Amino acid sequence: MADCVLKFPATLAAYARASGELRRALEAQAVPERPLYNAELVFEEIVSNVIRHGCSNHVQCAIEVAVEYDGKSVVLSFHDNGQPFDPRGYRTHAIPQTLEAAGRGGLGLMLVRHASTRIDYERTRQNRNHITVTIAA
Repeated sequence: MADCVLKFPATLAAYARASGELRRALEAQAVPERPLYNAELVFEEIVSNVIRHGCSNHVQCAIEVAVEYDGKSVVLSFHDNGQPFDPRGYRTHAIPQTLEAAGRGGLGLMLVRHASTRIDYERTRQNRNHITVTIAA
């Protein structure tokens, strides 16, 4: 059972509010600093990708994130009605050696993979993406 469920429209303004709610929920569960940081990073990257890419053509796109913490891990379960996207099959770019070589974008999934211990995906029968990210505490 989730400790917290965040439901919000796929907009940047709603993301900003939900991000604050996520932090309060994790702090209320006394999640240590490192996994709290990683959970916020994963939340930011997944949600911003859904908003910018998965829901860019949807008039009424919504995101739901269930948050669980059991003392050993933080589990974030993302649901959205955007375009199908399985992050496990997406190739990430090599880590740039300089800021000039980095350019813009393309590093979010690499950060998610680095911050997490497991990523699962399914496209549900209701045509929703379901991404579950586990972060070690």
